[in-house]
Amino acid sequence: MARRQASTETPTPAPATKPRRRASEASAEPVVERVPRRRDAKPKARQADLVVIGAGSGGVAAARRAASLGARVILVERDAIGGTCVNRGCVPKKMLSYGAGWASILSTCLSHTGGKEDWRDAIVRVNAEVARLNASYKQRLNEAGVEIWHGAATFNDQGDVLVGNEVVRAGKVLIATGASPIDLPVPGGELVSSSDDLFTWQTVPASIVVIGGGYIAVEMASILSRYGVKVDLLVREDRLLPKFDHDIAAALAEALVAKGIRVHFRAEVSMVSQSNGAFEVCYTQADNPGRQQTVRAQAALAAIGRKPNVSELGLEALGVKLDRKGGIVVDRQFRSSVRAIHAIGDCMADNVHLTPVAVAQGRWLADRLYGKRGDRVDFDFVPTAVFCEPAIGAVGLTEAQAIEEAGGKADRVRTEIRRFVSLENRFGGVPQPSVFKLVFNARNDRLLGVHLMDGAAPEIVQTMALALRLGVKASHLKTTMPLHPSVAEELFG
Repeated sequence: MARRQASTETPTPAPATKPRRRASEASAEPVVERVPRRRDAKPKARQADLVVIGAGSGGVAAARRAASLGARVILVERDAIGGTCVNRGCVPKKMLSYGAGWASILSTCLSHTGGKEDWRDAIVRVNAEVARLNASYKQRLNEAGVEIWHGAATFNDQGDVLVGNEVVRAGKVLIATGASPIDLPVPGGELVSSSDDLFTWQTVPASIVVIGGGYIAVEMASILSRYGVKVDLLVREDRLLPKFDHDIAAALAEALVAKGIRVHFRAEVSMVSQSNGAFEVCYTQADNPGRQQTVRAQAALAAIGRKPNVSELGLEALGVKLDRKGGIVVDRQFRSSVRAIHAIGDCMADNVHLTPVAVAQGRWLADRLYGKRGDRVDFDFVPTAVFCEPAIGAVGLTEAQAIEEAGGKADRVRTEIRRFVSLENRFGGVPQPSVFKLVFNARNDRLLGVHLMDGAAPEIVQTMALALRLGVKASHLKTTMPLHPSVAEELFG
């Protein structure tokens, strides 16, 4: 089957009477790729085997795989290719975290370091890498034969996909539109920044209030603190990282406080105001709800969760079922309640919001739809990390989850906790301990979960995901020769 051309631009010659513009004026205008517009009042619907709405990690993976299997694929994206992960998430966040680590090392080794200068340098590096990835994604899509349209997609009453004046009729539609930050639902909440906004900052404030206690809030607080920003972290719950093991979360809270971050637990934000170039965030604490407290800073950022990007697609009119949070409900084959419409990634209901999960879902679905029955990825042991300082890595069951799975019988679960100061920290004169926690089935000693707090935790926990899948037991760990000296050897007893 011949491949379609990826470009859909249809250049239109300018009228002869239009005045000529200066070169500086022309170069200042943004370049916008547009979906071709037809001249007839009722354009004929384009045909495709698969329309993918959303060019994030999952959408790109599905589109490329489907096209490689011979499907005619149109990929629609209203923003930059690569989605949240490449443009406003994993990649820029990890690079800023690297930069924050360098800034922190410099501030330790030298009498002073310029946090604002470090940030500007980091943003330049981040933007260069994001641009490289954008171009790489587009090139690989073009080579696969995927037709890329830039614009916002919606559905009409017949289930066709509308993009501008174009109509696409496809055998299957895949929604992979991801998620976006939830707005802070208090008076003045519209004034605060989101995690998306942070990647556009050209400089950092002297002080900031970060609202939230999940992994994004913790990462933002840790990154900014290492760039020299004074950070107040307002946490609604009585602990950080509610989806992570409680012992690791408690150890991280101590570590963040030791690094100068002021953590306020059980803090319910009630109002945000801005005056004289500063933000005031008002909150109450559960143990004293009658007393209103205020934190004042040069900036405020809310990271209180994310919502699926599906509200503007017109799904309700088609009868696509959504859950109470607005996520698309799907079955094991990623089919929605309308069988021709599928969904993967962060726009799904009850899904793990991680890039590798969306990629695996997209590839498996494309294989299933277009003739190749690939092996389904094991989603039972998904490693995850929090890129703060010190970093968190986790895979498998927390202690609380293991007890719940054991019918609430705590005696059926055994844990081992190891606290130690790494050689790296000892060299730097930092007493910050690392914490490793292993969760076992008390009856057969099978490993159920691994939870780590150390700079090397994200790299170590990836390997432990394989160990969990293979059913490793405590005896296997104790009889495996460890590498010395290393942080990972602490896993082996």
